[in-house]
Amino acid sequence: MRKRALFVVPEASAGASLRALWAPLSDEWELAVVATAAEALSCLGTSPVDVIVSDMHLTGMGGLQLLAEVRRRAPRVICIASSACAHRGLILSALEAAHQFIPAPFTAEVVRAMLVQTGPSEAPLMEESLRTVIAGIRTLPSLPQLYQELVVAMEAPTASAADATRIISQDMAMVTKLLQVVNSAFFGLRRTIASPAHAVALLGIDTVKSLVLSVQVFAQFDGRAAMPIPLESLWRHSLAVGRSARDIAKSRDIGSIGVEGAFMAGLLHDVGQLVLVANFPGQYGEVLEYARNQRVPVCAAEKALFNATHQDVGAYLLGLWGLSNAIVEAVAYHHDPEAHLREGGRWRPFMRPMQWRRPPTLWPGRSLGYVSPVLHLLSFLPLCRLPAFTS
Repeated sequence: MRKRALFVVPEASAGASLRALWAPLSDEWELAVVATAAEALSCLGTSPVDVIVSDMHLTGMGGLQLLAEVRRRAPRVICIASSACAHRGLILSALEAAHQFIPAPFTAEVVRAMLVQTGPSEAPLMEESLRTVIAGIRTLPSLPQLYQELVVAMEAPTASAADATRIISQDMAMVTKLLQVVNSAFFGLRRTIASPAHAVALLGIDTVKSLVLSVQVFAQFDGRAAMPIPLESLWRHSLAVGRSARDIAKSRDIGSIGVEGAFMAGLLHDVGQLVLVANFPGQYGEVLEYARNQRVPVCAAEKALFNATHQDVGAYLLGLWGLSNAIVEAVAYHHDPEAHLREGGRWRPFMRPMQWRRPPTLWPGRSLGYVSPVLHLLSFLPLCRLPAFTS
């Protein structure tokens, strides 16, 4: 069954250009083009939409208001904001309502990249309710101590990029959100940004301070609901795996980009578990109890109760937010790296077009097949004091 993309563009010429470049995509995607927010909402009410792309400057209801209304009415729909005026302040405001931002005018490469990242044809068949929750996520909970440390550091008159990078790099929630922002702000680059240091350098310290203090794209865990896995345990485990993956990568002499990629993949490998325990604490408690009682791996228990594993959830969110496809696949396969070879990379639809014809890599000349087994092994090592179920 074909997926459906709805574009809201006020200029007739932009709509004509979209239809002209759509032919190679028509086997998998149906295109609808309207000019106003009212037409878009009417279209949404008559037939299902998988992705909506809206110009931010619409007559009447603005583009961001439209996307906010779409997320309220149909939270599973992927929302993309677009504008020919792509300054960073506008992009930051766009990401309050949208999953990603893409520049206008549209090119074939940008449209293809956006569609494959937001609508993977081979994504696991997770429950619709779970997919809806993931699509509705705006922020992930950060460790309160690190969040407060970052706020204090950014409020100081001597705030620096080094301070921001040092703190953000320790928290998988902050890293994930930062990379979503930077990869939307620089969507046209030939490669995605996978390094917090590179992201901070590109955005600049003033923008990072705004993200933390004004826009507040990061959020600390409020502690209102008890998590079945303590947030500090998840944080300690992810940081330990990231550091160990980085040390192993250094021993292979693969260069600084490869070392940073290994660290990021390790740090983010359990981001799906963070999503599940933060949004479904009661159900995830049942997952852990099922795993203990049935003596099965946690992934098997997740599959039984959610019809998806934390690998699937993490990869879906990271792909949706536009992170590096190499990191997406490392997350997707870290408990079963052999499946990457068996399936040819079921998450490969997330890959940007210029990378389709070569294996995903964390560094030039090195296959992802190297880092996935590393993460698989490290995730079971007693690198820190964790409950037995963390594996």
